[in-house]
Amino acid sequence: MEKSDFGNLIHQAKSSPKKKVTQKVTPVKEKNTTEVQFSFYIEVSLLKKLKLKALTNDTSIKQIINESIAKYID
Repeated sequence: MEKSDFGNLIHQAKSSPKKKVTQKVTPVKEKNTTEVQFSFYIEVSLLKKLKLKALTNDTSIKQIINESIAKYID
């Protein structure tokens, strides 16, 4: 491209109408829960077994982990 082509492109970009962007502000809803987020590392083989167990028992991984921790603590 020649230098004049870039000048033409710049002129077109400057002369094009700019879209006005407005953001909608919404208040954050408070969650009334006793849960907190917690992250940890787990062995790949254990995670695969955990996923399979959750699938066969038609439950969630979260439910299995919560029940297991509660049993371990008691």
